[in-house]
Order: sequence, then structure tokens, then C-alpha cells
Amino acid sequence: MKKTKKMLAMLLCMSMVFSMAACGSSGSGGAPAEETAGSEAGGGNEEKAGGNDAASEEAEAAAESEEESDAGTSEGGEPVYIDEDAASMTGEVRFLTAFAGGQGTDALIEDFNSYYPNVNVTYEVYVNNAEGNVTANTSIQSGAVDVILSFGPADTGFRWENGLLMDITDRLAEDNLDLVKEWGTDNYTYNDRVYCIPGGALSVIVALNMDMWNAAGLGEIPDYWTWDEYLDACRAMTKKAADGSTEVYGGTQFNNTPYWYYPMMQSKGKNVFYNEEGKADFTSGLAEKIVNRQLDAEEEGIWYKQINLITDNQKSRDLLWGGQVASCVESLITRFVMDTENYPHDFILGYAPYPVNEEGETNYMHGAMTNSFFCVTNNAKDADAAYAFAKFASTYGSKYLYKAGHASGWSGTNPDEIVDLVFGSREEAEKYVDVDSYIANVLAVGKPFYADENITAYSQIASLCDEYFVYMLNGSMAVEDALEELNEYADEAIEDAQ
Repeated sequence: MKKTKKMLAMLLCMSMVFSMAACGSSGSGGAPAEETAGSEAGGGNEEKAGGNDAASEEAEAAAESEEESDAGTSEGGEPVYIDEDAASMTGEVRFLTAFAGGQGTDALIEDFNSYYPNVNVTYEVYVNNAEGNVTANTSIQSGAVDVILSFGPADTGFRWENGLLMDITDRLAEDNLDLVKEWGTDNYTYNDRVYCIPGGALSVIVALNMDMWNAAGLGEIPDYWTWDEYLDACRAMTKKAADGSTEVYGGTQFNNTPYWYYPMMQSKGKNVFYNEEGKADFTSGLAEKIVNRQLDAEEEGIWYKQINLITDNQKSRDLLWGGQVASCVESLITRFVMDTENYPHDFILGYAPYPVNEEGETNYMHGAMTNSFFCVTNNAKDADAAYAFAKFASTYGSKYLYKAGHASGWSGTNPDEIVDLVFGSREEAEKYVDVDSYIANVLAVGKPFYADENITAYSQIASLCDEYFVYMLNGSMAVEDALEELNEYADEAIEDAQ
């Protein structure tokens, strides 16, 4: 990953663009801030780590072999998740997170204190959008933050490039914590040094109204399918009025503009914006195919128009709860499924895997992709305590990310434990969701996942993608022309950043 030339340029970009998977809450309570224009995908790759089957298998094998290593011992190269002096360690940790107490933060701190009773952890909640990240950086610079849960490679990369984060390379080595074995990827380093732990992830799935799915006679939820097969299912679930208008759409996807290039991530496995030479990759034909496929489905009336969701700031999941769509491409929907008072519905929620563009492709969107990072700040008040908390939050404590609708990136995740954590019990979960499909496609342990290894001009390119996708959706530019222009400006941004 290349260092940007100027901090000022990055600051300007930070203020103009997106949140990478914004999903915190404003203040310490209230409604969670949703994903904003940006990428929920934090990263991963085909060769070095996250994005390939070999890395997934290695991480899975590591989880099986390590299981419950003794806390506080590194003998024989065993990983140290809990420090030997945990019970006597003292200090204060000021944690900046995007998730309020009820979204897993309170439980995380309580669990940490069961091992580290003399470390006082307090937290503040920031909104993971452009403005919120600038505020977070200011808080770090002022010395008010010891650990931050940072989202996406752009915002996190900005922080390590500009000296806001502590180098934890040697600490991880002393604890025998290998990034690939523990978290499936070692791509998120800077000048071969580690400044963050990729402990958080995100699963993007197709959420299903199982009543509508079953009424259409679609059978078992697939464990692998193409976009053509998914759109065929949407046709089967679409309900038309006598005049030909659509009463129930078969599908749609979240109102975030970055969802349009998620199919590119699925096929490529890494570096969604770039070709093998490191130049922009929007004119190879894949992007054009993806956008035209969506526009055709919207024109046919089997897919609710995403431009309406964007302009109305409406959530696809709300259309699903209300019965206006039968399915939607989503990520955080599990956070809301049990709250039938605020999100009334009476159907079981099913989870299908993200579709692939072509039959036979590896589905790099099946596994939970790296999305968030636990980072110790460079001016942490009690560095040992801060590191211990970040380490815990990225391993044993990463399970609490599921309470916020996110996922753990740690190889030691126990799927059975997560079901109980999120729903209370399997029996309780079955009142709301198809549990087997939740385990297979939301937890998706050991599945290949997408990750980034190149974030050159990432924020600038993501902003351009947002802009030009809207042009393509609203018809103000032809798809081919928009992608040509997008590619041109993206190449300019890459050249300027080098």
C-alpha cells in the first residue's frame, strides 16, 4: 500500500467522501447510523490472504489446531490471547467505537474485565461517516483515545500513514499472533509494520422473506448460485397487478451506492478498483455487464429501483419488512430482525449466499470480508492495557461484533456460540431466522472472502464510483460513457497519489 503524498490531500478527501461501512450510532444511544456512500468491504486478497481458498483453509486449520491455548503462555509458539498478568494489570482504556452499549460494546467490556478486572475501560461512540471520522482523528490527535475500532482500508490507512496509530508488530510477534493464521490476512500493513488488527468483518448476503420464497416453490436455499439464478428467483417471487405494474418486487439491494461494485469484488477477490498493472479497471467489460444487468432487472419490474432508495434515503430492509420486496442484498439486517416492534414483520428471515457472476467462479463474497480494525493509538495513555484490550477485542471479544450485525474476522470463531450470543438460543433464533442458512452464509466460517492489498487513491476512486453510479442509475449518462469517464478520472487519481 502506497503512502499518499500529502496529509492535507487526504484530509480533504476524508471530508468529501464516504464511510466504510458506516453502522454505528449517534451518541451513546438512539438509532444506529446506517451505511453511507462508501465501501463496507474492508479488504482481503486472493494470494496473500483473505481472498483465496488457501488462506481460508489455513485460517480454519489454525483455528482447529490452536483452539483453547493456555492464557499467558507462549511456550512452544502458542498464541497468547490473555496475558499472564491479566489479573494484576492496571490501567485505563478509552475506547472509540461505532457501536453503542447494547450493540455488543457493554458485553465486550464486561467479558474483558472478567480477565482484566483492574483495567478500567470507558467508551465513546462516533458515527462512521466522513464527518465522524474527521472528528475521530481529531480526538486521537488530542490524546483522548487509546483504542479505536476503525472501518475500512481508506480511513484506517489514513490513520497509520499519518502517525495516529501505534506500531504493534513486535507485540504481536511476542504473543505468537500470526495475522494470517489468526485473521486470514496480512495485507493491512504499512511498510511491513502492523498498526491494526483486522478483527472485524462483514457478511453480505441475500436476505429472503421465506414465506414468499416458499410460496414461489423455490425449494431449499442454495449454497451457491449465479446472478442469473437469483434474478430467476426474483421473477418467481414478483407479483404483478392486472395492469402490469409491480405490486411486490422480487428483489433489490441496499441504498448504498458501493453495492454496485460488490459483484466485481466477488469475481476478482482483491483490488476491486485496479487491474494487474495497478491502473483503473472499469472498462474491462465486467463493470458494464454488472450495471446493465441491474438496470435490465429494474426495467423488467422484478427489481426495485435502487435510485429510488438512494434519493429517498430508504432502506431496502424496510421494504422487506413491509412486504414490498421479497428479497434484498444486505449486510446488517440481523441486527433488526428480533425488534418486531420497530420493524414489524411475521415471516422467517432466510439467508442466501451472495450470487456469483459466472457459474464456476470462486465466490469471494461468501465469507465475511475484512471490514474493521482494532487499533491502538500512538499516544495511548496506558499502552500495555490498550494493546491487551485491542488484542482481546480482536480474538475472544470479536464475537460481540455479531450483536451489531457485523462479523468476527478471527479464525477461532465458534458458530454455535454466536447463535446463542445473538439470539439467546437456537430455539429462540428459530422464531426469527432460518438458523442453518444464518450459520452457512452469515457466519460462513472458512469460506473465501474478499480483501484489498492496494488502496492507492482509494477514497477518491470510491467517491467517483458513487458519483458515476448515480449518473448511470438515473439515466443522465449512458453506462459505457460513464464507465469510460470514471476510468479516466480514476487513473488520474492513481497517478496523482503515486
